Amino acid sequence: MNERGTGPDLPTVRRREWRTLSPADRRQVEVIWEEAFPPAERSEHDSVSRRNSTWLWTAHSSDDRLTGFATALSLPRSRAAYLEYLAVLPSERGSGTGAALLAAIVDDLEAESSVRGIVLEVEDPIRTPGRDPLLARRVAFYERWGARRVASLDDYSMPDLANPGGLVPMVVLWRGIRDNPVLDRDGVVRVLTDLYHGYYAHAAAEGHLQEMLNRMKHVVP
Repeated sequence: MNERGTGPDLPTVRRREWRTLSPADRRQVEVIWEEAFPPAERSEHDSVSRRNSTWLWTAHSSDDRLTGFATALSLPRSRAAYLEYLAVLPSERGSGTGAALLAAIVDDLEAESSVRGIVLEVEDPIRTPGRDPLLARRVAFYERWGARRVASLDDYSMPDLANPGGLVPMVVLWRGIRDNPVLDRDGVVRVLTDLYHGYYAHAAAEGHLQEMLNRMKHVVP
């Protein structure tokens, strides 16, 4: 387990493995996960309590309470790390916990020679019903971290994990590592293929992957 201290009153981030989590930490991760993500972005199949992500980080307060977590999955075709989940207790939002988790993620993945960059999906603040202003702030949070919107995917949706066949409008972001600041068109195809076969196929409608590929704009990101 790697541990990073960020100051006496700031969160500590630890790189973990699912099998080493205590029952209490596992329950706390589950509680944070269920509060932070709507059913459409999680399902029984996808429960964090039963998965074995490639990477796992937990954030802890000065009194060692688990206050946030992040998971990432290796995508073999695209040589990307998919940032599946990053979530913080509501009471700790604004405390620097999310930023500390992102800093630890970059620090660790820069040491992985096979990882070209980090890809993530965030609910689209424009196309999501209700226009929740929190969604725009979430996109801005990741953009401040250095992630860029994938310009060729402005009409992308992930499968609805709670209602197979449904769709959830998403913005796809890419945070390059080392000399990969932009995800090019071939990279986008590989990422979407990885996500479909490794993550979404069980919930996707027939032809979902091809439909998303057909929606790609013919522009350079």
